[in-house]
Amino acid sequence: MTEENALIVEGGVSATLVTLLKTAVLRMIPYAVPGLFLVLLDLLYGIRAAKHRKERVRASTAIRRTVTKIVTYLCWLILATTIAIAFDKDWLEWSMLGLVYANEFLSIIGNYLETKGMTFSMTAVYKWFIKFLAGKAGAEMTDDEAGEIIKPVRDAKGRFAKKDTK
Repeated sequence: MTEENALIVEGGVSATLVTLLKTAVLRMIPYAVPGLFLVLLDLLYGIRAAKHRKERVRASTAIRRTVTKIVTYLCWLILATTIAIAFDKDWLEWSMLGLVYANEFLSIIGNYLETKGMTFSMTAVYKWFIKFLAGKAGAEMTDDEAGEIIKPVRDAKGRFAKKDTK
């Protein structure tokens, strides 16, 4: 291959990749805003839950975890968007990011309920979700006593008890 042909191929590949990245970034923006909002809410309620557990809240740890979470969500955004573009299926993007954001939302709910003296079982939610999907697919599942999804923590006298921090 001559230098002229190599330059043409390089230019074509570069133009294609730049177009793909431009399309991906433009598609990511509407999903990035709710993701950032969820991360900030998780930070707020995570701090409140830690204070409720009487844990020491360090700003450096909170910032490091929040930045790590933002970078992780950015990776999920890039992955979901590029897969949706590559396969030309918008539902891939919606479903991947829906699962990621639903998990973050459940974390926020868990932290919020902890400040109110209640526990939140993520395992029970996942079992319910799997049972729900199996029911939609036509399969029947037996109840395996997954327990309540949200339940108050009470002491021997029936009052709301603080969760053990040990």
